[in-house]
Amino acid sequence: MSRVLVIGGYGGFGARLSRRLLAAGHAVLVGGRSADKARQFCEGHPRAESVVIDRCGELAGRLRELRPDIVIDAAGPFQNSSYAVAQASIEAGAHYLDLADARGFVCGIGALDEPARAAGVAVISGASTVPALSSAVVLHLARGLSQVEKVEMALSAATHSTASASVAGAVLSYLGQEIPAPHRGGGPTFGWQSLRWCTYRIPGIRPLNRFTAMVDVPDYQLLPDLIPGKPDIEFRAGTDVSLHMIALWLASWPVRWGWLRTPERFSDELVKLQRRTAIGRGERSAMSVRLTGLDAASRVDLNWTIIAEDSDGPEIPTIAAALLADDLEAGRFEPGARTAAGLLSLERFEAAFAPLAMHHHTEASYRTRILEPAALGAA
Repeated sequence: MSRVLVIGGYGGFGARLSRRLLAAGHAVLVGGRSADKARQFCEGHPRAESVVIDRCGELAGRLRELRPDIVIDAAGPFQNSSYAVAQASIEAGAHYLDLADARGFVCGIGALDEPARAAGVAVISGASTVPALSSAVVLHLARGLSQVEKVEMALSAATHSTASASVAGAVLSYLGQEIPAPHRGGGPTFGWQSLRWCTYRIPGIRPLNRFTAMVDVPDYQLLPDLIPGKPDIEFRAGTDVSLHMIALWLASWPVRWGWLRTPERFSDELVKLQRRTAIGRGERSAMSVRLTGLDAASRVDLNWTIIAEDSDGPEIPTIAAALLADDLEAGRFEPGARTAAGLLSLERFEAAFAPLAMHHHTEASYRTRILEPAALGAA
């Protein structure tokens, strides 16, 4: 199996990804700035090796020393980040993956296409919930449709999986900022505004009710080219603590009005506040994708929902990277740089959900939009 370096491999998402890669048989280098944390993680995993590596330091030489087949950046944050890790991977002759969901970072990865091709390696950005899973769900729902009119997505994560400096930095990077999004009419969209109460339902499972708000994701830019119809796209997200959502909504207004600039500098304070005020937090996460479109004779509403129990929600962002690592080892991708949008099928994700405490369900409703003349009879 491949030799995989996971930068941030002992962190919140990185540790889950490292365990997933180890279970698949890969030899995993668990990397980060803390030798102690890396070593502690590796003590219970025979095929794991702890290494010290700083994604903000000198990387190319260090990667040549470590000789990984695949480098996975699970550290972040990716908002306002450079492509230093990906470029160092290319120089070292290693394939590259990341768990990025920052719109500019993911959508701009094509800038590395030429050097990646020249080095004979694959570079893939966005191997996470968005856009890897979100695009897989949308493409699955859009099968057989002649036109997609609207895509609405809503993600709600448990607080214990989001209380980190990198996540907080990402949240604050577009707080109160206008989000360029494809809409037919209507006003502009701003980060962490348009607060809405969302309900996630699956038959036989206790529903989940959460606040969500508008967030910036790569899907706004990537999905219109994957499905017919150039649809309206809306993406919402939130946590399981209503107080946190209301606080973000309130904080977004001073930013929108220009009174508060660069709020991301408060990411450490946000994490501390988040942990101290996590009143009513739970162990459940959820995501829904609703698609409205047209087939030959009907207007179709399709809704896919997943609810994760028992704190298994944070496993979801790691699944795409693990699947793509298997694909890279098998040589399924030509050299070059690309996003993870459309690279994986929903069926592969759902197979990975099976051993976890997760429930997923798809509902469809149809409304006739064309009446054949014969159906009208004498009228």
